[in-house]
Amino acid sequence: MRKRYLVLWSLAIWLVSALFISGCASIGSTPPTAIPFNRFTAQSVFNALENANVSIQNPQRDMLIGRDAPSTFSDRYIFEVARIAPAGGQMLIFQTPEAMAEWEGYINRLRANTTTRREVIFVYTYGNVILQLNANLTPQEADVFRVTLLSMV
Repeated sequence: MRKRYLVLWSLAIWLVSALFISGCASIGSTPPTAIPFNRFTAQSVFNALENANVSIQNPQRDMLIGRDAPSTFSDRYIFEVARIAPAGGQMLIFQTPEAMAEWEGYINRLRANTTTRREVIFVYTYGNVILQLNANLTPQEADVFRVTLLSMV
């Protein structure tokens, strides 16, 4: 009687092991689908803000930049926020991680400088988007933009 259970037990262990090994083999055989870096457009950010009832005014495409800012973005919009208009913010769209990294380095240089630090208090990145907001917003107001940006899919 004991031998019969031992045989059944061995068979069960062998079957479970075979199923586990074949399942693991199939996991590695199909590569995951790559998510493209440049998946968001300016319009997708505007849509997300609108869907979240985050009000911006007078969005304008503006490809001109000042100072020594890199021009590595593929699209740039400036906009107003009603409470602090005509101030508001800017949205930058990038096509490659390298282009975005160059701009992030620029932001870090501004943050390291005591005279320009205040201008880059509210800078949020997500995917291929950088959203920079005016420092005259409250942290709570800026956070609504941050949460909206991070909720984009």
